[in-house]
Amino acid sequence: MSDSPSARHFAALDGFRGVAIVLVMWSHFITAGGIVDKGNAFFRFLHGGFVGVDMFFVLSGFLITGILLDAPKTGARYFSVFYLRRAVRIFPLYYAVLIGVFLTRPAGPDSPWWYWLFASNIGATLKHDWLVSPPGVNLSHLWSLAVEEQFYLVWPLLVRFLPRLTLEKICLGCLVIAPMTHFALHFSGNPVGAYLFTPTRLNTLAAGAWLAILYRDPIRWDRWMARAPMLAVVTGLVMLAGILFPEQVSLVPFSPFFWGALLMLALRPASPVWRMLSGRCWVVFGKFSYGLYLLHYLFDPWLKGPVYEWIAVHTPGPPVVPLLAFVLAGFLLTFAAAWLSWQALERPMLSLKRFFRY
Repeated sequence: MSDSPSARHFAALDGFRGVAIVLVMWSHFITAGGIVDKGNAFFRFLHGGFVGVDMFFVLSGFLITGILLDAPKTGARYFSVFYLRRAVRIFPLYYAVLIGVFLTRPAGPDSPWWYWLFASNIGATLKHDWLVSPPGVNLSHLWSLAVEEQFYLVWPLLVRFLPRLTLEKICLGCLVIAPMTHFALHFSGNPVGAYLFTPTRLNTLAAGAWLAILYRDPIRWDRWMARAPMLAVVTGLVMLAGILFPEQVSLVPFSPFFWGALLMLALRPASPVWRMLSGRCWVVFGKFSYGLYLLHYLFDPWLKGPVYEWIAVHTPGPPVVPLLAFVLAGFLLTFAAAWLSWQALERPMLSLKRFFRY
């Protein structure tokens, strides 16, 4: 407990990120493979990997808040270093994807500026529907990056100027207000906004932020760590039940508690969760998770068209066999693309971080 998370590297947190990206990719590839019966409980179970986005938000809230709490609070470098390091991590691949997309195809009916300005979730909320991607690609998944970038605009200011007790109160308030905002939008006829709008997602980001504050108080951290296994079991069962019901409303208030408890256990050396998430497979997926996330859904129309049709024709057996073959092909193709992205763009750009230190 002597070192803060922002000053150390935790393999289990890479693994946590790895599980998140695998869940999201599985969910999207299952849907792209033709299983779209949302009235079927088994489909909802298979499609339940979408909760991996909540894992990303909890982890992001934890890591970003930790960095901000540990950064010197005097001078302009508090803001400049933070934003430069975020830009080096997020912008190169994100804008490379957008440039590649909008240079090679028409923009579609919705303004591309929603994507350029990290505001696609706002555009979809105002539209009460998903933005229409340019022909032949799918940019709908970029909403989660928009949420994070909007969070980065505000949260560093609050951490810089407010005492930790006030930050804790804000975090706990978000755990209540965000689900209320979600339900208000959902039941007023805007389920897309309920899913995408940043205020409805603040509970997961706030849960991670609160854990970052808690981590820096060893006595309170240990007290909550003792409760984490039971909290994970109880909220996990509620989450599982929620996935199996059509409205899936129980996921909204309980998701940050489940993933938050799991994150705590990932930071507990020798715990079963720590051992599992420290495994090489999950750590490798975590390392390439940003490229995997950006690229895996990009060519969704192509994957669920020619690729799936070819696999379905050339793979014998019941329908589940070509579906699983398609999911495997999607993982392999995306991993290859993410590896190339890492070697050619992400790693060289990340090396620039050495010039931006607190």
